[in-house]
Amino acid sequence: MVPPSDRDEQAAGRRSPDADGFAAHGPAELDLELRADMVSASIARDELSAWLDAHAWPPAHTIELVLVISEAVSNSIEHGYGVGPEIYDHPGVVRVRARIVAGGPGFRHVDLVVSDDGRWREPAARMQPGHGLYIIRSVAADLSIDGRPAGTTLSIRSQPSPVR
Repeated sequence: MVPPSDRDEQAAGRRSPDADGFAAHGPAELDLELRADMVSASIARDELSAWLDAHAWPPAHTIELVLVISEAVSNSIEHGYGVGPEIYDHPGVVRVRARIVAGGPGFRHVDLVVSDDGRWREPAARMQPGHGLYIIRSVAADLSIDGRPAGTTLSIRSQPSPVR
């Protein structure tokens, strides 16, 4: 888990609209570094949900993005680093970055980037595929995957959400 930062100590209160006109209680970007362990997907879900709530994100869209981040972080841990329930102390790190971007008049979207330094492996035809990437693709407006031997980066754009 990432140690507390000065961002955690900021006083709660309504901020004025940022440069894109989005009124928010929290930081403009979410930036997490998570350990490659089975708890990190839960931490990512909680942090993203709180961040989206602070930006008055619609609840239905929040649920979708929380599902997306859970799948992306879990895939990094399980497939990139090969971590399972029996592994407790893996040195790997999963990075999560999120920012809200204007998406046209009256709309906005979230750009999410989830990256790891694990080992990229093409899915084998004989493997029983999971549903993680299928879920992400079905919820996201756009998904790109950059898989390399030294790690994987998922770049995800959410469906547009109305500015509230």
